[in-house]
Amino acid sequence: MEILSLGEKIKRKRKELNMTLKDLAGDRITPGQISLVESGRSNPSMDLLEYLADALKTSVEYLMESEETQAEKICMYYEQVAEAYILSGDYFMGEKYIENGLYYSEKYNLEYRKARILFLTGKIHMLKDELVAAQQYFLSSNVIFIKNNNFEEVVKTFLCLGKITLKLKAYHSTSSYLKQAEKVYIDNNIGNDQLLGEIYYYMANSFFKTDNIKQSIDYAFLAKEKFQKIYNKKDYARTLLLLSDEYSESGDLINAIKYSKKALEVYQELEDISSIAEIENSLGRLFYEFENIEESFIHYNLAKGIRLSNNDEKLVNTLLNICENYLKIKDVEKCEEGIKEIYKHIRDDDHENRIECNLLQYRVNLIKDIQNEAENILIDTYKYAINNDCNKRAGQIAIMLGKFYMDSKREKEAAKYLDYGIDIFNSIGLLRN
Repeated sequence: MEILSLGEKIKRKRKELNMTLKDLAGDRITPGQISLVESGRSNPSMDLLEYLADALKTSVEYLMESEETQAEKICMYYEQVAEAYILSGDYFMGEKYIENGLYYSEKYNLEYRKARILFLTGKIHMLKDELVAAQQYFLSSNVIFIKNNNFEEVVKTFLCLGKITLKLKAYHSTSSYLKQAEKVYIDNNIGNDQLLGEIYYYMANSFFKTDNIKQSIDYAFLAKEKFQKIYNKKDYARTLLLLSDEYSESGDLINAIKYSKKALEVYQELEDISSIAEIENSLGRLFYEFENIEESFIHYNLAKGIRLSNNDEKLVNTLLNICENYLKIKDVEKCEEGIKEIYKHIRDDDHENRIECNLLQYRVNLIKDIQNEAENILIDTYKYAINNDCNKRAGQIAIMLGKFYMDSKREKEAAKYLDYGIDIFNSIGLLRN
């Protein structure tokens, strides 16, 4: 992509139209004066610019656009393509476009664009689990965002830093970053419920990790309230579009544009629904840990609905969690219905979740006191894990079989499977002599 000076634009347009200097000059100006403008040695007046734009079949705005503005547009293009590649999981191509954008942002001193590129670089490192590098890029980008009062970007960056420190188990730092994110959000009335919901969700996680259960529950409910608003956003977006149409009909184009833009933003938020499903699923797990099973069901079922409608491959994880809830409240019938539903959705190559589902059925059989069926499904699952190289799971199931036989006073079988389990764990390096 090229950035052209005023003279270069005029010369390129003239060449495209196969015009000589004399053709372009006409009766308005001399060919020599045109040549001076094209070489950058003379600046045309506004009248002459209008004449040249008309003769070259272009606009005055195009001719007058500065090199910095062109660089800004090129950077935006590289950013958007990089972000698309990042979202698709192609980090190599994402980094390639980021490098191109960084070149222009540094050459033309475009601070905001440079900060955005640093932020995207941080995202790539974060997704690759290179957390220390990601942290450095986010901190560098936020220095610029804060300096230029880019408040929503500041909030998003603090949120990313909170996620990283949570993974690193630096819970004090997590709390600090998330509180800063919340403060900037509220002080500047950002108006992005999903963003605030995410902040509250990770706050709940942080407090849960530090055994501050009361605070964790409080923030989990705050996250719930924010995500509830999002589910009504389709109606909200339709209302905004209706307002936009009404303003347009009355000739108020400023408000028509304002409300149509807001409607577009809401629809774009709805596109990010898969990440909402992930958070709803995690909220369900949090409330399960709090032993608030009723609230846990609400969030799991929301995640299930989203994942069903989007053919999300993580649907099975949510269905397994729902069955765990039914086992918790000893609703065996509902749990068995859930297990049947899971088997319909498990892919043939999803060995881990098939094992999990079999173990759920084993627990159901124990509750129902069907010992033979419990034994058979555990043996079948052990063989399945061995045949599909799920060695760690095979070792765990062998130990479970050993315990099952011990409880049944069948010492010989118990010893055999306990030995199997220990041998497997030794072979994969989980035990040391």
